[in-house]
Amino acid sequence: MQNTAKSVTIIDVAKRAGVSKSTVSLLLTKSEKVGDKSRQKILKAIDELGYVYNRDAAAMRSKRSNLIGIIINDLTNPLMAELATSLEKTLNESGLQAMIVSTNNNLELQTSAVKNLKEYNAAAFIICPVANTCAKWLDTQSAQHNVITLMREVPFSAAPCILPDYKKASHVATMHILAQGVTNIAFIGCELTMSESLALQSGFNTACSQHSITPLTAIACSHNQALSAKNTFLNTYRQNPQLNAVVCANDIIAQGVIAAIHSLNLPANQTIKVISCHHLPNYSVMPCSLSTVVINTDEIAKRSFLVVQELLQNTTPPVKTLVNVNLQIRDSSQ
Repeated sequence: MQNTAKSVTIIDVAKRAGVSKSTVSLLLTKSEKVGDKSRQKILKAIDELGYVYNRDAAAMRSKRSNLIGIIINDLTNPLMAELATSLEKTLNESGLQAMIVSTNNNLELQTSAVKNLKEYNAAAFIICPVANTCAKWLDTQSAQHNVITLMREVPFSAAPCILPDYKKASHVATMHILAQGVTNIAFIGCELTMSESLALQSGFNTACSQHSITPLTAIACSHNQALSAKNTFLNTYRQNPQLNAVVCANDIIAQGVIAAIHSLNLPANQTIKVISCHHLPNYSVMPCSLSTVVINTDEIAKRSFLVVQELLQNTTPPVKTLVNVNLQIRDSSQ
């Protein structure tokens, strides 16, 4: 009599497939060490015997589940929402279960989210850190669990991080503007001391240096909001009416700057070129098409999975992974 699914064991599958028990176990835990021929034999045996893999029991034995905690700092940000979706899709396709939590840019909620996910025996944590995340706290979590960070680097932390190439983003954006002969240029953003903003400013300054241009001191908005950017730019322009190009940290800042420029009612022969270093999908409501730098969230998700996979296999991933960016030139910078 054929075994029922309930009574079928991994040993039965191994015997039917003509492979070792450990080979079956490797396949069930999504290892890439199983050859195609053995893989097909095992899958056929599983289908014939009706074997059902009990992941909960396996997690109890190995003290690890297939759950990956994704902790996002701001799901109201269109890019972060898109990134969360890309991560969930990539992990699910690999047989891992994603649990997404938002911290609303709150340190206490971030700490609480990690603590709660530990109770679910999460195999790894993918964290988009909130501002002022402590390197010591992050390294403590990383020493106890598999932890990686995305989008924002926590200075001096040893946890692996995956980042868009922010420095390249601002560099190529600035080089595009300067190639058109502008000489009075400024960078505008929010939270200028954050790691990603510092990288953007570095790329901007490098491009200016290559063109022997001395830019204005970086302009800081009080909030990452279009209205804040509009008011900040207007104040800057009153003091620097010669300004003819602006490199913005992201699309939100660029929207405010463009709104401010339109409110100035400048003569037709006087233009101020605007470009963004950080595209936010489905965000723009501007009257003109914005030149911007696109960050590929699918690529970030794929790189994140590879790092998680290395951690789960007890190998050492790179400390920092930079993901390429793509400049898209439109009307605002022409």
